[in-house]
Amino acid sequence: MNVLDIVKQFIHALLIYLIQVLVFRTTTLWDAAACFIYLGFLIQLPFYLPKITILVITFCFTFAIDIFFNTPGVHTSAALIIMYFRPSIIKLLSPQGGYESQDSINIFNMGIQWHTLYAFIMIFIHTTLVFIIESIGSFHLGTSLLKIIGTTLFTLIVVMLYQFLFLYRRNTR
Repeated sequence: MNVLDIVKQFIHALLIYLIQVLVFRTTTLWDAAACFIYLGFLIQLPFYLPKITILVITFCFTFAIDIFFNTPGVHTSAALIIMYFRPSIIKLLSPQGGYESQDSINIFNMGIQWHTLYAFIMIFIHTTLVFIIESIGSFHLGTSLLKIIGTTLFTLIVVMLYQFLFLYRRNTR
């Protein structure tokens, strides 16, 4: 990874962070679905990054999200759990020969079907953990399931749209 790649990743992370904090922090659909677009940045981190690097990036990025959401540790803990198990999920979904280590995880490198399934699994697990942690002591199954499903689908759609709008231009140059 050269300096230019690091700068691009930093700008990408900053853009996602600003979108999450300025737009989606207060945006909900019918009080049943929020959008955690920051997961789009985390789940598409390159294969070749060591697990410890991914966990440090995840901690720093989501801790900053928790500060603005006023949810101490909720998003950080859920994101750290999914990113810890990320290699296992990728291995489960990968073809028998696997993928090259320099491939980044996005729609254009992995294909829309594979990426959608991968993103859905990661977002669903994260969202489930977030709502379980937030609702400790007052868990209502019906309301929580509605929020988990709504938030998962809303986040998945926004992450896919983001990749089509912003990654497409970068990959076609």
